This record gives sequence, structure tokens and C-alpha cells, in this order.
Amino acid sequence: MGTASRGIGDALAGTGVRFLLDENIPSAFAKALRLIGYHTVSNKEVNLGGALDPVVIEFCADQRMVLVTRDLDARKKAAYAVLVRDRGVSAVFLAHPRAKRWSMKEQFEVIVKHIRSLEGHYGRSIRPRYFICRASGQPLEVPTFSARPGR
Repeated sequence: MGTASRGIGDALAGTGVRFLLDENIPSAFAKALRLIGYHTVSNKEVNLGGALDPVVIEFCADQRMVLVTRDLDARKKAAYAVLVRDRGVSAVFLAHPRAKRWSMKEQFEVIVKHIRSLEGHYGRSIRPRYFICRASGQPLEVPTFSARPGR
């Protein structure tokens, strides 16, 4: 088994908070985060590339992983919100700046900036939690998967 494969296995079997990066986040981010000690995998690394959102949500529930995604539209789908609630899945949404293109570098910087505090929030919690992360400020906790900040 190669080093990369062991890293994925360790991330899946590791104790503590584990994160699944959805396919709308570059899969290389998961490997980079593993190199610095975070338990992260991309959906492609666990054979979920192209999988429907309910399949990804079920995987996160079964593996007790936090879903990290840029898919803010998923919050609008009532069926997903019900599935997330019923299965007890936590999620982090990365919200890109409005009226601006978001480079891969900027996306990675946002994840790195927030992952330690997110790990702390999720590590101390027994209930599902939902955060929205932006380039500036701290992660914003919202009460439900489908909640929109400021509404």
C-alpha cells in the first residue's frame, strides 16, 4: 500500500474530527491537509466522484464525517436538509466572495484559516453543527443545514 493510500486509511480510521471534502473542492486539498495532520479525504479518494448528494450525505453519516462543500444550493433542497437532520450529519459551507472569482489559492487559504477552529467546535459537540466560512471573519454557525445567515 502506498503512502497516499495509508494517508486515506488513516483519515478514515483516525480518531477525532474527520472531514470529507465534496467534489466541488479540489481533491488535492485533502491530501495537503492530511500532510499537516488533519483527518481529511476527498470524495474522489473514497470513490464518491460524481455521486449524488444523498449518497455523499449517507457516507458522511456512516463514517461520522463532517461534509465540507461549496454547494450552497444544496441547502435549498428540503430532501437534503431532512436527510442531514435525520442522519445527524454536520456540514461546513465555503461561501465565495460575491462579484469576484474565487481562485484555488483563496479557497485553500479559507479552509486552512478555519479548519483548526472547526475541528475544535466539532470535537466538543455531540450534536450536528453547521458553519459557513468566508474569506474574512470567523466561521458563522447557523442553526440548521438549510438556514441562511441574516434571515
